[in-house]
Amino acid sequence: MTFKTFRKYLLPYFVGLLAGFFGSSSWASQSPGAPQSVAFWYAINPPFSELAQFDWSVLEPAHVQTKDIEFLKAQGNQPFAYLSVGEFDGDVTSLGQGARTSTEKNVRNQAWNSQVMRLTSPVWRAHLLARAASLRSQGYVGLFLDTLDSFQLLPESERENQRVALRDFLVELQQREPTLKLFFNRGFEVLPELPGAAAAVAVESIHAGWDASRRSYRVVPQADRDWLEGHLQPLRAQGIPLVAIDYLPPERRQEARELARQLQAEGFIPFVTLPDLNYLGVSTIEVQPRRIALVFDPREGPIYENAGHTSLAGLLEYLGYRIDYLPADALPVEPMSGLYAGVVTWMTSGSPANAQAFNQWLLARIDEQVPLAIFAGLPTENAGVLKRLGLRFRSTPLSGKAEVVEHDAALLGSFEAPLVVRIRDLPALTTLEGGPQPALALKDEEGRVFTPVVLGDWGGLALAPYVWEEGADQRRWILDPFAFIQRALQLPSIPRPDVTTENGRRVATVHIDGDGFVSRAEIPGTPYSGVAVLKDFIRPNPFLTSVSVIEGEVGPRGMYPHLARELEPIAREIFADDKVEVATHTFSHPFFWQPERAAKREDFQAEYGLMMAIPGYKEIDFKREIEGSRDYINQRLTTAKKPVKMVFWSGDAMPDAATIKLAYDNGLANVNGGNTALTNAYSSLTGLYPLIRPTAGGIHYYAPVINENVYTNLWTGPYYGFRGVMETFALTDKPRRLRGLHLYYHFYSGTKQASIRAMHDIYRSMQAEKPISLWMSDYIPRMHGLHQASLAKQTDGSWQIRAMDGLRTVRLDPQLGWPDLRRSQGIAGVRDIPQGRYVHLSSDNALLVLREDRDSRPALEEASLPLQAWDYLDDKRVRLSFAGNLPLSFSVRAAGRCSLVVAGKTYAGVQQQGLWLFDVPQTQVRDAQLTCR
Repeated sequence: MTFKTFRKYLLPYFVGLLAGFFGSSSWASQSPGAPQSVAFWYAINPPFSELAQFDWSVLEPAHVQTKDIEFLKAQGNQPFAYLSVGEFDGDVTSLGQGARTSTEKNVRNQAWNSQVMRLTSPVWRAHLLARAASLRSQGYVGLFLDTLDSFQLLPESERENQRVALRDFLVELQQREPTLKLFFNRGFEVLPELPGAAAAVAVESIHAGWDASRRSYRVVPQADRDWLEGHLQPLRAQGIPLVAIDYLPPERRQEARELARQLQAEGFIPFVTLPDLNYLGVSTIEVQPRRIALVFDPREGPIYENAGHTSLAGLLEYLGYRIDYLPADALPVEPMSGLYAGVVTWMTSGSPANAQAFNQWLLARIDEQVPLAIFAGLPTENAGVLKRLGLRFRSTPLSGKAEVVEHDAALLGSFEAPLVVRIRDLPALTTLEGGPQPALALKDEEGRVFTPVVLGDWGGLALAPYVWEEGADQRRWILDPFAFIQRALQLPSIPRPDVTTENGRRVATVHIDGDGFVSRAEIPGTPYSGVAVLKDFIRPNPFLTSVSVIEGEVGPRGMYPHLARELEPIAREIFADDKVEVATHTFSHPFFWQPERAAKREDFQAEYGLMMAIPGYKEIDFKREIEGSRDYINQRLTTAKKPVKMVFWSGDAMPDAATIKLAYDNGLANVNGGNTALTNAYSSLTGLYPLIRPTAGGIHYYAPVINENVYTNLWTGPYYGFRGVMETFALTDKPRRLRGLHLYYHFYSGTKQASIRAMHDIYRSMQAEKPISLWMSDYIPRMHGLHQASLAKQTDGSWQIRAMDGLRTVRLDPQLGWPDLRRSQGIAGVRDIPQGRYVHLSSDNALLVLREDRDSRPALEEASLPLQAWDYLDDKRVRLSFAGNLPLSFSVRAAGRCSLVVAGKTYAGVQQQGLWLFDVPQTQVRDAQLTCR
């Protein structure tokens, strides 16, 4: 539902004031409490992270949950609920007794298939008041009052009575709900009699309008704007913010930016959008799209088996983007421009089942100028769609010998694998005259040219066999995926949310699956592995460690009830350690976490079977696995001050949506799965899994780096094989930092002499890098921030950063410059290293202003603990706070000598290579003051 009556019937095109009439300054910015930016979204699936960028958002309540309202408010956004005052599009009889008689002179707004309601009706007024109370209780800060003019559709003899009734109703609404802000859509007939009632007033189609009857956009005549001037001047004189909603199609985005600037100069808060209000338009800010839609064909298997997910998505995450996975047979109908940076397809079976619908969807993306990147296979054989892309099929495939006649060496053959002529399975595709530029063109003996890799205005295409080469047990990119995706999707340089680094240090996590807790270590005394891991790995090393156990191994209702008296005290001692947090590795360690797969026992090859052979437990009960094991650990192994926080998935670690929801419903975060294990022998980035798998039940977080089971050939040896994880750490750090230091292992790594020595080497190598140590429960919100974060640009080019959750780092391309620490907000400093320019945030909401050179103010270079606050008191002094679980050390870049006062005690900085180093033997530092003279 959108703005109705006047647009459709009485005055299709609203009027605005002339630019010269208002001058160059915006009166709205001078009005206390006035929003600087406003967005409207009435469609399903509101993009809440992006809407959080605006000061106000107007939403259709049917598509919003209470948690969404709370999220928006936490981000500083004020959500308004749409409320139709003059019309009702439901069943009138549902309003209660007397509703039908109040509308017996039936007048309908046919354009919206809604009933015009009489404000003289006690039933309708009671409904509206009850609805307002309900919306207030849901957390909305205000109401957007629409259809205020619909009484004008009633017979002329009734209009004055209805106008008075409208005025009186609004007075009563304000009295009944004094905390709700009232945002009027026009309402000029009653506003002069309601001083102070309107928090803002919206008007439509000031310059760019929408003709609903003709379904077309149009330029609004000057005469229409002149008519409205008399209505707007009194509102402006009262300081009431005026919101202007204009309409332009998505392919005219640059024009929308210019129009928004013009409206702002004319004294309006602009929002240039689409008529259905299902589009992230342009206000005084513009959201920077950082979503990429990855389209897959469900006939080829679930998304977690799709190569676009397993081999490309992790690279897209590194580039700072969120990936939304869309099945080709259930694509959304809403516009994607303004929200999505591009569309990627990774489909190898040709056209999807509903080819016609898919082709229409693809053409719609081309029409709205959302770039496409087509990988591996053509998702369409439609000649019309290919023609729009500047491509066509040849009548016969390439045969015989072929030679390369065009080759972009920056895209192909210089990344991992060399370019070698391959013609097997080569699509018979070529470019049309004036079509895209071939990055690879092959000519056969007949002189025919084939173009499997192209780049054009619409995006790009890279088809097999020139995406990667495949060997017996690994792949290597022929294509440079970073260069291709950036060029195909025309990605700009943006501040990139980054989960690998925090406060300038590489992030380190350690988490342990419970497997092998019952095993004995092959060392003197043959202690249980839990004892060996605690004494040899956890206690001696300065890393926070997230530890899980399997109830079926440790507990009295498991496989070894006779050992519970020995094993449970060991688990309690581990969980009591200050550097340990608690997780469950389930009850019976299921291999499959999807019911339909768990039921298939034929040809099952896992060494330990479908699940542990626990007496009396024959069928997997996922509630027992998650909730039951959580309760067991909470009741018998840990304390109320340190409850179970997470479930570490077992087996194939690939739960379905319902199982993931079960974990979240039980208050448990989740991790495991994925298979990132780059080594010198298998170094290709095709093996870099993503971190995030979204599902309808919530996000499934993969282990950032896989465990020792893979490095040791499923724990068959060599038992020192986990040393290979150090190669993974190196290969995912240079030339690009793709991962932090993520150590993930099982208790059985504490049982073999070779594995113990390997573990000591791994821990030493991690310490040498001086990372920032985080518990896995703290790292998961960082990964969530990568998924959820949003960016927006202000008119002066500064960046608004929102919805980062626990994430506190963005990475800058050098051409973007340096943070301006004086003008920025929530920015503490920057560390510039070969892997990137890492900017440190002190909160999940920040304003990043950039400059050409490095700021001379005291700036945080790196720190060992998470940053809580960094506030500049002036150019020399900073008030700061850190909080963590290990002693604090940090360094500051400053020209003058620096000192730190913590709770009355002064620490002098130690100078080293232009930095001032501080070591504070505390884990919590509140409101300390840094001074650099």
